[in-house]
Amino acid sequence: MAEQGSLGLIAQQRYERPYLDSNVLIAWKKGEVIDGVDRFAIAQHILLQAEEGRAYRITISALTLAEVYKVKGQPVRLSNKRTEDLLLYFQNDWFDIIPVDRRAGEDANLFCRQYAILPNDAIHLACALRGGCDVLLAWDNRFCKVNHPSIRIEEPQTIPAPTPLISRP
Repeated sequence: MAEQGSLGLIAQQRYERPYLDSNVLIAWKKGEVIDGVDRFAIAQHILLQAEEGRAYRITISALTLAEVYKVKGQPVRLSNKRTEDLLLYFQNDWFDIIPVDRRAGEDANLFCRQYAILPNDAIHLACALRGGCDVLLAWDNRFCKVNHPSIRIEEPQTIPAPTPLISRP
């Protein structure tokens, strides 16, 4: 079980190849703090681990490029400048972007029927599996209840950086 830290939850398991649902990136761009959990800080930590090359690469899908444009349920969209900056950010070499094609759509259709999840969540799951991810990170209670045999689906958590080994003098 994870323990509560100053930023939110501290993971007990390391991420090897995380897939980020769009809502993680939206929380980051909005600076979200919900129910005392600093989602911005957790997302920032995950992104910095990849950016600094210390832990992993981040996988997203082409769907994510469209979904981060507007926050669901809110009329406010990102400015053109902010959208362009975000799309440029996704061009960094620590991001792998999985295309959404017929195979992803067919897999997603099956996941909608198997797990009673929303179509876009099913597309994210199909892309995470195609990307060989060990975990799909999402702030979505319904989605996180899915128990897929090949991938963990869970809320993002802060993962402490590995302690460097120190050689004896």
